[in-house]
Amino acid sequence: MLKKQGSPNIMRVYEFSRQSGIPNKEIIKTLKEAGFDIQNHMSVLSQECIDLLNKQAIPKKDEDKSAAVDKPIIADKIEKIQKESVPAFADLEKTSVQTTKIEEKIKTEEKKTFNIEPMTLGELAERINKSATEIILGLLKKGLSYNKNQVLPENVIDQIVKQYGFDVVKEAAKAVTFDQLVKSGKNQKKRLPVVVVIGHVDHGKTTLLDFIRKTRVALKEKGGITQHLGAYQVSTPQGSMIFLDTPGHEAFSMMRTRGVRVADIAILVVAADDGVMPQTIEAIKLAKLKNIPMIVAINKADKVEPSRIDEIKTQLAKQDLLAEDWGGQIICVPISAKLGTNIDQLLEMVILQSEIMDLSADESEKASGYVLESKFATGLGPVATFIAQQGTIKVGDFFIAGNSFGKVTTLIDSYGKRIIEAGPSIPVQIVGFSELAQVGDYLNVVSEEEFRKFKAEKSGRKNVQSTKSIPEEAVNVIIKTDNDSSKEALMGSLDQLSKKNATNLYVIYSGVGNINENDVVLASNFNAIIYGFGVKIDSNVSGLAQKKSVSVRIFDIIYHLIDDVKELLKSSQKIVFKRVKTGEASIRKIFDIKGIGIVAGFAVKEGKILKNGKIVIFRGNRKVGEGSIKTLQRERRDMKEIAAGFEGAFLLEGFQDWAIDDRAECFIEVAADQ
Repeated sequence: MLKKQGSPNIMRVYEFSRQSGIPNKEIIKTLKEAGFDIQNHMSVLSQECIDLLNKQAIPKKDEDKSAAVDKPIIADKIEKIQKESVPAFADLEKTSVQTTKIEEKIKTEEKKTFNIEPMTLGELAERINKSATEIILGLLKKGLSYNKNQVLPENVIDQIVKQYGFDVVKEAAKAVTFDQLVKSGKNQKKRLPVVVVIGHVDHGKTTLLDFIRKTRVALKEKGGITQHLGAYQVSTPQGSMIFLDTPGHEAFSMMRTRGVRVADIAILVVAADDGVMPQTIEAIKLAKLKNIPMIVAINKADKVEPSRIDEIKTQLAKQDLLAEDWGGQIICVPISAKLGTNIDQLLEMVILQSEIMDLSADESEKASGYVLESKFATGLGPVATFIAQQGTIKVGDFFIAGNSFGKVTTLIDSYGKRIIEAGPSIPVQIVGFSELAQVGDYLNVVSEEEFRKFKAEKSGRKNVQSTKSIPEEAVNVIIKTDNDSSKEALMGSLDQLSKKNATNLYVIYSGVGNINENDVVLASNFNAIIYGFGVKIDSNVSGLAQKKSVSVRIFDIIYHLIDDVKELLKSSQKIVFKRVKTGEASIRKIFDIKGIGIVAGFAVKEGKILKNGKIVIFRGNRKVGEGSIKTLQRERRDMKEIAAGFEGAFLLEGFQDWAIDDRAECFIEVAADQ
């Protein structure tokens, strides 16, 4: 007879399972059938439950399992109508005419409503009984370009179905989980669970993964914030699993959505010293919408009093997440991601949850799944991170992914090793794309014939926006990012800014990769500012930008870039400014410092040189340029201002062509009415 050591009366389901070798789900099923209120593997077993389990013969793991077959949707609805609306139908099989009427009624009702969920344009066309060509042409008229194989954003699906007279269901549609998507195959085999780590920024998501993977990922991210979606295969004492690391900053909501879309289980990280925050709530709603189970990791538990853990559980309860030790079904594990406290217990809960879900997939089919990340890699060209939901992808396979296509030339696993093939749930980087894939595209392995047909019909999608309707007073920008998901996140944030601001903001071009000469020429033609995120600018391109008076602003933190655009829009509003001179200096020395730029040493002749000022440069009586002060120093100390009679040095943004004895006049801009 099995009993918990040191506790004669109670033990948990998973502990009994571990000692007896009986699967958790069989234990739960047996006890529920016996009338016990047992919810999950963390439920407490009374002595009565233990006695019952010890007496009954419960099937072991290796016994045959009969898969429950869901009733067809129409049959379910017919049965419901039988019970609620047509009680006289005692023998429905003999009443074919009435059955037909019921089916017609159901189909008519179904045409009136539409549940929005991720799907390709082709799948949408089939569901609403319209041709894909008709939908594509309709989108083109609205300035949107999608092909049959691209996954449509939910707002675009909403527009299309409403246009064709469908009512969008307001309540969340019953989500199709990753596991449900992959169980359509015939030759099902057990697969690894895919785990997404979600939560608010700076709550310890990457630190948790850093501890699990024993790598320094957290230190590689700019500002300590994860800004790219990574997929990692991790082996732990509890078993192997796939982890997805998603960013917490609000600008990356679409990336979090993709991470949850392909995950089986979500670990919700909540910092004990901070509590439930806006992105925590967003993550909870997203996981509920996608119908995936959540395990809560209450991080930084080592920094707070034990009573604080109960406060966090209270906050979670307000979001309808009731902890299992409070009578609910949500497993909460207090951890310290930094120290590694209770991480093993957290991983054990993930493995137990996955065992109950009985995750499987058909490896024999052609691979299909989502593109999680795409970028240009030096020496490899366009590459993409991919997780197959079904089937196996192999070197040599032909594929189509949204508007791009290719043949797999190389597969690289999460450890950077080249492999020949990858099955379901295994994250890989694919090399062999014809062009950069769009993040979120659905990738399908196809036959060579399908591949060649798509390649012949494919027409490139232009990235430059139409400039015919751009008002003269609009603010034009060019966006260059290090990868496609960064571009997507940034474009989404800029779109929101544009809607909230009175000044029109136009992104005349957005692309992936370092800033090049073409970007500078385009910016010069349209009087645009170039914003770079996580990219570089070559020295020869920098010189061209200076020559053409094009402002190039590069950032490593997304919200710093967004704040700069906010200031740009604010300063571009119709306010008349005037320049007020604050001081004048004479250039005495010029220093070319590697990695920094051209620094000019000066002596202040009159007034003050202010760090927030603009510098206008004169050579004799001729103006030769102007720029903003990037760095202002005196005796190697950063200064806010340097007054007459003192010497200093500054680095300007927008001007570097200095000469000895140049006159530098400092101005500040103030509103004309001041």
